[in-house]
This record gives sequence, C-alpha cells and structure tokens, in this order.
Amino acid sequence: MTEQHISPQVTLSTLNELDVLRIQNRSASATIALQGAHLFEYTPVDSTNLLFVSDAETFVEGQPIRGGIPVCWPWFGAHSHNASAPAHGFVRDKVWAYDIVADTDDRTEIKFWLETDGSDPDFPRVARVELLASIGETLLVSLTTANLGETPFLISQALHTYFRCQNINDVRLHGIAGACYLDKLTNSNHYVPSDFRFDRETDWVVAEAGGPLGLSGLGEDNIKLSRLGSRSLVIWNPWVEKAKTLSHFHADEYKKMFCVETANVSEDSRLIKAKQSHVMVMELARV
Repeated sequence: MTEQHISPQVTLSTLNELDVLRIQNRSASATIALQGAHLFEYTPVDSTNLLFVSDAETFVEGQPIRGGIPVCWPWFGAHSHNASAPAHGFVRDKVWAYDIVADTDDRTEIKFWLETDGSDPDFPRVARVELLASIGETLLVSLTTANLGETPFLISQALHTYFRCQNINDVRLHGIAGACYLDKLTNSNHYVPSDFRFDRETDWVVAEAGGPLGLSGLGEDNIKLSRLGSRSLVIWNPWVEKAKTLSHFHADEYKKMFCVETANVSEDSRLIKAKQSHVMVMELARV
C-alpha cells in the first residue's frame, strides 16, 4: 500500500502484512495496527517508545502482535467452558473499523470499533466494543463495552500492556504494596510485598482499589499509570524457561519487558446489563 495521508497528523500505511495508522503530532508519535486495534508504539517527543515490541515480531495477518497493548475481550485468559476457544478473546486478529475523532497539533484521537451479532457460540451476545486511543503528551486508551441486546452478560478484559525496560532487575512498581494477589502459577493467594521486584516467572492477578501506579527503574522515563473502571491488575513476566516457549519472542527478551495490565478480571469481571455499557480507561504519563 502506498502511504495515504488521511488527516494532517495521521497516515495509513502497511507494516509487512498489516495495515497501520501512523500518528505524528507535536507531542508524540504512535503506531496502531487496524488488526486488533493494536497500539504498539507510543513515543513522546524527546523520548523513546514506552512500549515493548519483540524484535522477533513479524506483523503477520491473523497473528496477534507480541508487544504493545493487545486488547483482550470479551474474556481474559481461557474461555470459561470451551478449551479450544482462543485465549484472551477473539478480537486480537480482527480488523476493526475506525474514525478520527479529533486531530490537532498536540493531540490526536482515533476511535476503533467492532460489533458482534450473537452468532458466535463462544460469545452469543449482541454487543459493541470501542477503543479510543488519544495520543498526546500522555497516552490515554479507553475500552467501552455496550450491551446492544436484551439480556445481561459478563465480560472479563484487559489492556495487556507491555512496558519496555533496560534491565528487568531494576524495575519497581509503586502503589500496590499490601494488595492481595492470586499467583496463577501456584493457585495461591498472597500480599504484594513493599520490596517487590521481578526475579522469577510472574503471573499475578492483583485485586486493589484502582489507584495510580508508579513504574520506575525502566532505564529512561518513569511512568505514572492511572485507571478508571478497573479494580484489578495483571502483572506478568515469562522469565527464563517460559520465554523459550513463546511465539514471536526471543528467549532473552524477558530481561527487556514486563506487563502491567489494566483489567477487569476474576472478581472484578463486569456484568453489563441490557442497553447499558462499561468503560475501562488507562492513561500513561511520563514523570
């Protein structure tokens, strides 16, 4: 595809097999694949990409991107009763419709959406999911689920954000000490220690109040992560052995990334009543 300028700050182009929107304004640049409404680059002016993307990623049609902010919807993890259903829902390999909501010199906002008609046996519901990406001095991403049908349904979901770091041993998370978490590797509950650091495979679902988090020790910018409509987090790093098994991932890249995922999972899953909606919001700011 020849690059197509569709607004002053937005260009439609391709990256290998995927159509992507490239945003460049005075505050930041970003890149979003139409497949999955998958934002995988956010680079503030005078900085580098705050998000991790594996050097092994091939950007192939029909395959989720390893890195950035995958959208997990309308379920997170395994399907509740169909083991053959795709992990983390079915929207990561779908091409989303989009519209440019606002495009100024300093901030660009793009809305993506998909609708379901109730014919999928794994999610027999009539619904609309929208993702709004707002790129400026901060990065704001919101995920809205609207129940278009007559009966309520339950969703779990996550903005599965991969953060870039220079050395995983230096990374610290601030603001969740004392929160209860489920260790999915051992199926046991614990409390987040005040001196938490990544030093082994980590796959936690943290139940907490939804307050802001600080991410430090990344090597360059520290990050403040703020959320609305989310009272659960997923914290993940594959570490040595798991990293060897991952697709689109070099075995040593666990040292350069970690995930802190804004989520509605476990007891924080959300019941969406008929004709109602739920909004989950994440904002990243350099500090």
